Amino acid sequence: MKFCLFRVRARFTRLVATLARLATVFILGFCLVGSSFAQGLPCITGSLPTGDPQHEEQLIQVCIPPMGWNGQLVIYAHGFVPPQAPLALPAEDLAIIGGNSTLAALLQSGFAFATTSFRKNGYAVEQAAQDINQLLSYFKTLVGAGSLKKTYVVGGSEGGLIATQLVEQFAHEYDGALSLCAPMGGAAHQAKYLGDFRVVFDYFFPSVFRDEFKAFEVPPQAYVNWGTSMGYAEQVAAALALNPSASSELFKVTRVALNSQDLSGSAVQAALRLLFYSIWETPDLVATAGGIPYDNRLTFYFGSNNAFALNRGVERVASDADARSYLRHFYQPTGKLRRPLVSLHTAFDPLVPFNHELIYLGLTTLAGQRKNLTILPTASYGHCNFQTAEVLGAFGLLVTQSNGQLSPELKSLASSAPKAMK
Repeated sequence: MKFCLFRVRARFTRLVATLARLATVFILGFCLVGSSFAQGLPCITGSLPTGDPQHEEQLIQVCIPPMGWNGQLVIYAHGFVPPQAPLALPAEDLAIIGGNSTLAALLQSGFAFATTSFRKNGYAVEQAAQDINQLLSYFKTLVGAGSLKKTYVVGGSEGGLIATQLVEQFAHEYDGALSLCAPMGGAAHQAKYLGDFRVVFDYFFPSVFRDEFKAFEVPPQAYVNWGTSMGYAEQVAAALALNPSASSELFKVTRVALNSQDLSGSAVQAALRLLFYSIWETPDLVATAGGIPYDNRLTFYFGSNNAFALNRGVERVASDADARSYLRHFYQPTGKLRRPLVSLHTAFDPLVPFNHELIYLGLTTLAGQRKNLTILPTASYGHCNFQTAEVLGAFGLLVTQSNGQLSPELKSLASSAPKAMK
């Protein structure tokens, strides 16, 4: 499958012209094909041994401009990949944030680029941080000693949490981070959001999942029935359509963002994405964390027509101490930023809600590091629904804040980045 995304709204006309100039050299043959870059680019693709007997290798790709490398490296940390999928380089993940245009612009502007599959899919925050540190060490062996001047880590969705962890814990290695639509408030907050949606959905529509298995007792093979004829996905869509009143209450209680231009359609899509994670990832999350990290025993749900009945009838789940501890370690951000972090997030994100940004804002303020955080909200609906110009503008702003080197074209984009939240 090919991904050639050149989606730019009318208001970005001037910025698109800049992108077109940047991409000219690389655009021929630069569509991402499968899980690797097209042939002809200055890239090394291979694998690195991890020393982990359970997950023995990570796949990597490194691209260094053959001429005019500016001594700066961008490492990309991808978002969630279902644990059932094979290891692969994040072609689709990159395509969602502008793939071809973004990468071409970076390479033409003199930046080296590297990315990794991580050694495992599913919940991989712990392993991903180790793998990216290893990838950085490997990159240093490819270039002359002392030639690497700046390293930036960019992460999308779960990868943004990984980028945050790296820039907080390894400020001596990373000069800044760009987080895209990420759970900045921490893994536990995101697990609570996802878990709450599942148990409230089960209350209103028990025949889809709850009559068969509870929220954190998902059978390891349940995902097989997700996309089959009359499988779970079709049942979810049918349940919402057949009972619009219950659907309305579900979204009022869970406060999942919907598209005001398409309430019913966005409700179905949001439910499918949130419940996809429940069915495909829950067994892996429980195994990785060493138990159930989610707890709603003291949660009071409100917003329904009968709050008493909802709170009496909703499934109550007790968390395990080891799992809570695991998610604190991998990862609960601290806000202790010694390097710049720019966070780009759609204001109406149904999968990773924008309130993560407010939590992280509070953490950096308490840590006395508010000056190192820049939050860039966009008015778009959706998860990671960014334009190429928005991503490059945010990246240019990060490099500027890190006192890095920018081409004139990226400087222009940086000045046009979304307005920062005060």
